[in-house]
Amino acid sequence: MQPLSIYNSWVQIRPDKDQRLVLLLGDETGRTLRRHIVERLEKADAPFRPAVIGCDLPFEGLAAVAEEMDELLKRFRPHVAHVSVGRTDLFRSIEPDGNSHPARGFVEIRQDLNRLVDAAKLSVETNLVIATAPPVRDDLQDLVRDDDIERLNVVIREVGQHRDVLIDRWDHAIDRSAADPAHLESDGHHLTEAGRQRVADSATKAIIDALIRAENPWNQFARVGRGSPLEGIPRPRHPEVQ
Repeated sequence: MQPLSIYNSWVQIRPDKDQRLVLLLGDETGRTLRRHIVERLEKADAPFRPAVIGCDLPFEGLAAVAEEMDELLKRFRPHVAHVSVGRTDLFRSIEPDGNSHPARGFVEIRQDLNRLVDAAKLSVETNLVIATAPPVRDDLQDLVRDDDIERLNVVIREVGQHRDVLIDRWDHAIDRSAADPAHLESDGHHLTEAGRQRVADSATKAIIDALIRAENPWNQFARVGRGSPLEGIPRPRHPEVQ
């Protein structure tokens, strides 16, 4: 298992009733956003103090997260786990004949996403947030294609809708045609500082929303193991954060 770091240096993780633990799991792009997310969570107007932890190394695709998710949730019991992984699965390899294909298929990716949801549902205490992948410009690079990103995000949103998981819409936070300031670097793949700021804003909003929604009476009654007096009242579904 990867080593984890505490990103809120001023917060000691402890079971205070006003503290909420946030686990950040990301690929290379997600890993570069942690400082921005921590800064925003520390300043967020919320009735609790978020403490943030995350793996020291970026995850290489959703399968890697799915392999470790169950153990991570059992070990740290976070209130929210925010997963921002996906582009790595779409990195293309170029064949000698010039054809290329993503590293993994979308059927496999859907299976990995459902494994993440299964782990969160079994943990009982953790609310899962899955981020869509930000867009790219495939006219500037061959590594990832924008239509693959769009297909990935459709799969992520479908899983979120069917499994009642909050989806953090990074594809709405980033405008691949933005010029002043640009959201994507000149390689068409990496985020600029302006892009990172926008995505960090989206992630923070999603995390705070998940934490607050976890406090609603439906979730509280559902988690104590008793018969719910809210029987017959439909569970409030997670909206997509845009």
